[in-house]
Amino acid sequence: MASIYTIIYFAFSSQTHGCPHCHRIIVTQKFIDNNITTGYEKTNISHIVFGIAGSTKTWNKRQNYSELWWKPNITRGFVWLDEKPPNNVTWAKTSPPYKVSGNISRFKYTCWYGSRSAIRLARIVKESFELGLENVRWFVMGDDDTVFFTENLVTVLSKYDHNQMYYVGGNSESVEQDVIFSYTMAYGGGGFAISYPLAAQLVRILDACIDRYSSLYGSDQKIQSCLSEIGVPLTKELGFHQALWGGSKELLD
Repeated sequence: MASIYTIIYFAFSSQTHGCPHCHRIIVTQKFIDNNITTGYEKTNISHIVFGIAGSTKTWNKRQNYSELWWKPNITRGFVWLDEKPPNNVTWAKTSPPYKVSGNISRFKYTCWYGSRSAIRLARIVKESFELGLENVRWFVMGDDDTVFFTENLVTVLSKYDHNQMYYVGGNSESVEQDVIFSYTMAYGGGGFAISYPLAAQLVRILDACIDRYSSLYGSDQKIQSCLSEIGVPLTKELGFHQALWGGSKELLD
């Protein structure tokens, strides 16, 4: 059972987009939790849970990307699909296991040129957290065509105190994308990481926050906006790449 000791609070103005609890959101905390450790064990791959955004219709074309880096019985996490695969489909043992995302029909989405799937993808971090997996330090989100170099990922995340709130990722390598969307956002295609304490706070407000930012196009925009309400900015790491090479190709090196 988590015990939270509040150090300071972040005071929000009346212009926090109708967030009724923002004035109580904790910016700096001391956590006591089964997943918050005070020892000196170095972060390793077993401390990371991956949440991969996928689709049943496109998985057979994209599973090879995940199979480049996924190591069965070593890496942890799931591909989150929009629906259960057909009964005649055999799920490859070399692929990450899958889970089916929850129903999103109750959420608002008002971006006229986007897709409601952005809601489902934004909620992957919440659904991953709510699985209650043990010994988790980081939740790492990516797309089904994101390629992770897991040894490098562990090295990067080991630089940070996983007991604190961190949002780690990178911009797009397309200036056009950065100008249109944001330079202060981690682009989901290149992957991004959220520490366990930050995820614990994010899941409390995420669903209501998704509705507050219904006009935003993408899931990564929605996540960044919600984290801004908590008061946690992006920590940029240049190893997270979202590059456009005649199409969308992403990797973390």
